[in-house]
Amino acid sequence: MKGSQSKCGIYFAILSLFASLAMQAGPILAVKDTKGRALEIELISVVGQDVRFKRVDNAKEFTVPLAQFDEASQGKIKEQAATLPAVLPPFDIDVVIGKRHDEGNSYYLVDQKISTTVMLKNKSNDVALPPLKGRIVFVGRDQRTEDDFIVLSTQEFKVGLKPTEKSESLLEPFVTTYDGDQKGAYNVGGYQYFGYLIVFLNDKNEVVYDYTTSGPIRKLVSGNRKLLNVMANYSKDATLNDKMEIHNKPARSITR
Repeated sequence: MKGSQSKCGIYFAILSLFASLAMQAGPILAVKDTKGRALEIELISVVGQDVRFKRVDNAKEFTVPLAQFDEASQGKIKEQAATLPAVLPPFDIDVVIGKRHDEGNSYYLVDQKISTTVMLKNKSNDVALPPLKGRIVFVGRDQRTEDDFIVLSTQEFKVGLKPTEKSESLLEPFVTTYDGDQKGAYNVGGYQYFGYLIVFLNDKNEVVYDYTTSGPIRKLVSGNRKLLNVMANYSKDATLNDKMEIHNKPARSITR
């Protein structure tokens, strides 16, 4: 058991049906440990040989080795684990954004070239990171009205790693042009790179993981599953408001 082994052993006890119905949101499992002590749990995940569950009596979560349960309970856990959504193993993600600035055709216009590398490392020794579709949505901010945004680019990359394996995906670079002077009535605007959102999608096009280093984007999508799924499907040139929702304002183009 990881850290909580002794505590978990102490708390194994027979629970009443009333308590299980009152505190369990979904199907429960009546299990026993190798010493025959009974417990009712809500199974959260099984990753490798580690079982993560919530106790029905106090809603506390524990992670213990599968071998901590008796043979019959192990069978129950494995059977129910097969019905749960896939759980990703622990992995590292590193996104390197390169931003090169070149002068445009006038002294105040700037060409901003964005290059991106996505690096992944599976930290598990025995669990693969399953094949998924990675998608990254790049967002730019209007330099004339800063509450307006645009999708600069949407790109995809493959996800899937064997235990301990690494990968590196070099995405297609793109260029955005904006007013680097931003002064007075002559500010012509344009879109400067603002941030990105990465999502991993399963074969049902459901988001199973999301990542961004942009504080404003993170604040908006955190706990907002609806927006997260909508943003995952934005296409290039979609115009957005400051809530990252699509609006009907036309993009501000710059004549070059």
